[in-house]
Amino acid sequence: MASLADKFKNFNLEKLRFFKAKEAIGVDLGSTSIKLVQLKGSPGRWSLARWAYLPFANSAPDVAGPERKAQASNLLRDYVGKQKKNAARSAVFSVAGNSVIVRYVKFPKMSPADLSKMIQIEAEPYIPFAIPEVNIDFHILQDVVEDGQKKMETILVAAKKEVISSRLEVVQQAGLAPVVIDVDAFALQNAYDINRNPAVKETVLLVHMGASVTTMAIVDEGVPKVVRDVFIAGNTLTKALMRNFQCDAKQAEEMKANAMLLATPEEREKAMSEQNKEMLQMSTVMLPVIKDLLAEVQRSLDFYLSQGPERQVARVLLSGGACRLHNLITYFGHELRLPVEIFDPLARVEGAQAISPDLRPLFSVAVGLATRRDGDSE
Repeated sequence: MASLADKFKNFNLEKLRFFKAKEAIGVDLGSTSIKLVQLKGSPGRWSLARWAYLPFANSAPDVAGPERKAQASNLLRDYVGKQKKNAARSAVFSVAGNSVIVRYVKFPKMSPADLSKMIQIEAEPYIPFAIPEVNIDFHILQDVVEDGQKKMETILVAAKKEVISSRLEVVQQAGLAPVVIDVDAFALQNAYDINRNPAVKETVLLVHMGASVTTMAIVDEGVPKVVRDVFIAGNTLTKALMRNFQCDAKQAEEMKANAMLLATPEEREKAMSEQNKEMLQMSTVMLPVIKDLLAEVQRSLDFYLSQGPERQVARVLLSGGACRLHNLITYFGHELRLPVEIFDPLARVEGAQAISPDLRPLFSVAVGLATRRDGDSE
């Protein structure tokens, strides 16, 4: 089965051709940090060439957009300025959130060239934004017959131009040349694809719990079947702790790092017997947030499973900074009744021991982006 980079070779929200590059830096522009990965090699044999984890000095969840953008620009510019002159300067970045729309659409059968010409008209009923405000791209999955009519099952993506432009500025001001723009969910799937055992045929649910957005993708043998972004994420937990304990963001983050989700009566009883009141209180504050997120995860699963009795999900893979909440795996596994694991996006990448196991789940999107090449945009 081909990788997503092969399947979506022409899938880019904006066509960017600056210069040819054999390798590109995957730049994950998060809301509390920047993750960078450069990979050498090709599918089946990847090695880690360069990486960086650049946390913002002020990672409070209520930092305004312009200030956050300035922080990102400064961090990335400083990092690039310290690199060798012959270091790769091409970059791949991605977008996510409520400014990005992913739809699975069945269009009337036509050639890809004809659909390219007609895409703005054909896409309009499915895009909740004004068409001139967005960049649109598509990928045809397969031909189908519906009500006796030949159609094409297609993934349609639209992203607001202002969001793309804002991220372009950050990357370009740092001295990098963007060559591909991707979507977080597809980058996440790409990271999974380079680490999966091709001999094992399974459907997985990828859940990337970032600071501002949780991205979900149900992947069936290399093809994303369900893609969703929800706004219950790490910052939601931080804000809940800030409100309850009347503390600042830094203190709340420290509390979250040491907190444990007490999901069973036995765990709560043990905390009570040990008179660990703070642990009990932190868990009580965080559990409603986690339950809300779990409901969204279950909604994604239910939607996928409802499309056919043969559909099954083998396991759930968690990544992102918020997935490190103690006992989260146990809680999700118990509630979803599925195996739940922490996803290591560098498990099959040579030289990955340079990054500590605790940090690796944060790099899922960056690793997926780093598999893309300038040639993908042709």
